[in-house]
Parts: sequence; structure tokens; C-alpha cells
Amino acid sequence: MGLIILLLIQSPGYAQEKPVFQDSLHFVKQIDIFDVLRKWTKKPVKPSNPVPQERVKNLSLLPIIGYSPANGFVIGGAVSVTEFLGNPKTTQLSSALINVSLTTKEQILLNLRFDLYLKGDKWYVSGDNRLLFFTQPTYGLGIYGLHGQTYTIDVNGLNTSRTDSEQPMKFNYIRLYETFLRRIAKRWYAGLGLMIDDNFKINDESLKLDTPNQHLTSHYVYSKAYGFDTAHYSANGLSFQIMHDSRDNPVNAYKGNYLNLAFRVNPVAFGSTQNSTMLYYEYRTYINVNKSIPRNLIAFWLWGVSVTSGRLPYLALPAITWDTYNRSGRGYIQGRFRGDNMIYGESEFRFQISRDGLFGGVAFVNCTTASNPLTGESVFSSIAPGYGFGLRIKMNKADRTNICVDYGMGDGFAGVYFNIREAF
Repeated sequence: MGLIILLLIQSPGYAQEKPVFQDSLHFVKQIDIFDVLRKWTKKPVKPSNPVPQERVKNLSLLPIIGYSPANGFVIGGAVSVTEFLGNPKTTQLSSALINVSLTTKEQILLNLRFDLYLKGDKWYVSGDNRLLFFTQPTYGLGIYGLHGQTYTIDVNGLNTSRTDSEQPMKFNYIRLYETFLRRIAKRWYAGLGLMIDDNFKINDESLKLDTPNQHLTSHYVYSKAYGFDTAHYSANGLSFQIMHDSRDNPVNAYKGNYLNLAFRVNPVAFGSTQNSTMLYYEYRTYINVNKSIPRNLIAFWLWGVSVTSGRLPYLALPAITWDTYNRSGRGYIQGRFRGDNMIYGESEFRFQISRDGLFGGVAFVNCTTASNPLTGESVFSSIAPGYGFGLRIKMNKADRTNICVDYGMGDGFAGVYFNIREAF
């Protein structure tokens, strides 16, 4: 369980021209948390323009004290920005999210993520940029540790058998993902991405080699088996992508579909520790269940990553909650499942609670499967389920940005998850 305290500040000067995305076709004046704060402070509610406006920023500043299973208690700040960079009739809503945080688990987190649709949707530019000074356990490869089963590997004379899945690590991490896609047809884009993953100053804290009873870890055994240094490695390269996006609002969709296919090449010439290639695929869809309340819907999310040739460094292997916005795997801690082939699926029912749009709710179920090259375990050999429910508080009625508080449960784990914006 966790304590969440929010101090919300909305940038002045934009509210009079905010476009409002309606939650219900039966007109009820929509409000967000800033309207509530103005009422409490006896300030007049600023008028809103229901017609989206070009080049009008919606800016929200959030000093945050919160909690998450992977970080412990967190203090920091976030800035959320949305804006139409062209005529709203022909241009999708662009968004950016910046946050800086310190945690009780001795982590320093700096993130900049953005999704930009340029004028007329001719170009789509996205970024996922991180600098992390991190502490986090790893839990081995594949799906294990469910119902208390033992994890055993034996490779080239290196072997370990353990029932304690948590293996503490410290490491620093740089991620720079910059994607540039050109529209090739209505709602379809294609282009290139520059991808950099660099893990350095890696400290495998539970590894013990200088004792009579050696204590090996999954990270050490994998790295030695495939020729990686255990303190520093990289996976850098180019991604060839094709994307389809027909969502009505990328921040919080009520209808539409999203598809992304990418083939990534990580050559040594780009600074990768070893040559490798990867295939990434993702699909999302949103199905309304009440025509008079667009917010009431069922959403589906599927993504997968496969290493198609060569080997990736251990910490660069696909893992839950390491997606762009760290939203997969509710019900488990970040990095709980990892493998060289991973598939993740989730479904979420989203519904309105208050007619004024301030409160909403969700119920979700997900599943994860992953392979382990050391043991030969393949995807679908075992599946890890997760499920839970959550509360939504409208932070910005102009672009449907919500404050999200979820309680997720998995096999042997449960936790509270605080975020800005929907899971997907």
C-alpha cells in the first residue's frame, strides 16, 4: 500500500481557450480538479472553449509525493504539456511529459517523453529519454517463482538454484529513443528511429564469488554464458518502423486503434557490445460500450518483443514496466519478468463515476509470458496473470488527462501504482 499526496498547479493564461473533450453526450458541465480548487478558494471557474484551438498549450505542473512498488516513496516534480501543432481538424493532439524524482530506494530519475504530430499530421516525432541512477532487483529470466517453484540454471559449469527470486542490483542507465515517421497514407506512418541503451556501473549486489559457497545470480550467469561484461554494456542501433494511429485522443482515447511494428538492428559499429536484431509489435484498440457515455469502454493492449538474432545484454532484454510510460505489468514490480522473447496482453474496462467527469474508474486484467534462453523455456510455457482496479481523477478536462491510482495484484505480489495519464 502507499501514500499519495498531490500538489497541483495549472499554468495560468491558457484556460480561456482550452478545448474540452466531452465525457458524455448528455450535456453536464464538465469539471476537473482545478475547478474544484478554484471553488474551494472561491475563485471563479474560468470559461472553456469547446472548440479545439491551434497552438494553445495545456500545461500542468505537478509537485508530487507518492509511492510505487519499484521506487518506494517518491518526491519530485512533473510537467505535462499538450498542444495542437496544426489545425485540430487535420492534426492530432501532441503531448510531452517531463519528470524528475528522488526515491527512498536511492534512485534519481530524469525522464523526457513526447509524442508530436506536426502540422497536418505530415510527420510524427516521438522520444523516450531517460537518465537513471538506479537500484532495482532482477528476478531471473522467463516466468518462474509463481507458487514458490525453484529457479535452476546450469550453463557451461555455471549453475544456480534459488527459491528467493529477488536479486538486488545497482546500475546507471541511459536511454535515448528518437523516432521520426513520415505519413505515407491516411493515419499511416513509416520511418526510422535512433535507439540507444547504455547500462553502466552495474553492481550485482547478491553475487558472491569469493566464498566457499558461491552465490551466483541470473545476471552473472547470463552475462558469462554469452560473453558480456558484467559491469557495462550497450545496445545501440536503428529501428525501421511503420505505425497506424486512428485514436481520437492519444492522451486518453475513447475510440480508434493504434498499431506499431518495428525492426531494430543493433550493430557493433553503432557502439553495441554485440550484434543483434529485434522485432517489436504493439496493438491497442478501444471499444465503446455505451453510446451516450463515450468514456465507458473496453480497451485492449498487446505488445511483444523478440530477439531475432544475436544476443542482447541482460538489462536490455524486454521486461515488464520498462515500456515507454512504465505502465505494463500492474500487479507486479518493475522488471519482475524478463526474457529474450516476451508477450504481454491487457484488457481494461473504463467507466464514468460522476456525471461531471471528475471521477472515473477502471478494472483491468493482464498476463505476461517470457522465454529463458538458458533453460530453453519458451513463451507460453508459463503465464503470469495480474488484475486490479483503479480510480481516475480528471486533472485536465481540456485534454482528458487523468490522475491514475491503481491497486494491482499478481501471484505473490500486490501494490499501489500512481501515474499521470491512462495505462495505454
